[in-house]
Amino acid sequence: MNIRQLVSFCRVAEVGSFAAAAKALHATQSTISTRIRELETTWGVELFDRTHHGLQLTAKGQEILPWARQIVSLSERIGFHLGEPDALTGLLRIGVAGRIAHTWLPRLISTIRARYSQVRFDITLGLTAPLLHMVKSGELDIAFAGAPVVDPALNAVSLGYDEFVWMASPELGLPTGRTLTPADLVKWPIVGLSQASPHHPAIAQWFGAANVEYAPDISCNDMGMAAKLIAAGLGIGLLHRTSHRNEVLAGLLTVLDTSPTFPRLEFVAVHQRSNTGALVAAVALLAAEISEFPRPAP
Repeated sequence: MNIRQLVSFCRVAEVGSFAAAAKALHATQSTISTRIRELETTWGVELFDRTHHGLQLTAKGQEILPWARQIVSLSERIGFHLGEPDALTGLLRIGVAGRIAHTWLPRLISTIRARYSQVRFDITLGLTAPLLHMVKSGELDIAFAGAPVVDPALNAVSLGYDEFVWMASPELGLPTGRTLTPADLVKWPIVGLSQASPHHPAIAQWFGAANVEYAPDISCNDMGMAAKLIAAGLGIGLLHRTSHRNEVLAGLLTVLDTSPTFPRLEFVAVHQRSNTGALVAAVALLAAEISEFPRPAP
């Protein structure tokens, strides 16, 4: 038994096929198959049931998998703490929200590559709800998305808080020079984000606290798209203040003065609580370090 065999076993169990595991580990499918057969021969058990469509763990495979993961994790951590530059290797499957993808994600990837040159990346852009589902199912190793994360199977590291404000096109004719309440805003068409967005429940709660129903006239799954619709005068909407500063300066968008102020939204790095691998832990901490989101004063 060796560490490569155990890594292969863990990866096949996660992705459900030799081919996908081979791609993730930058190896051939025959190499992965050989490693699994060698483990089965060494232990005298079958790890996978190959009689069904797709691989499934046998009862013994399910029993052994947590131990194999612990050994792989310990091996990574030993190399990591010894300062070996190539201790952390393999494919890192990252899920990322658009707000992060279009701002500081490239700097994070550059930093990871500079420190751990053997790491490769598979990046998925998405909304928070599907990204969290993919982390929990094992399709992603880590996701950078919106909070809150309430699933006890997931671990979240805070990346800071982002500021969002209500905006509208000047052409929409909203009253200026006075503070607008949620009851005032619902008199106008609203461009909202889909329910898979972390902003959706926060917006609904903001209106609900004022006993006002939140029912957007237009919903979409991308804030950039929402900004274009708002700038076109199709409705008011919640947008990130910094990202749309140029549109405000150009007179395409106006920041609305609202009361109460919309709360800042937290973003987090999320991974399975059972995933104690050094690579995932290191990337979560790096993301917290590199994040451009401000943090509240202690």
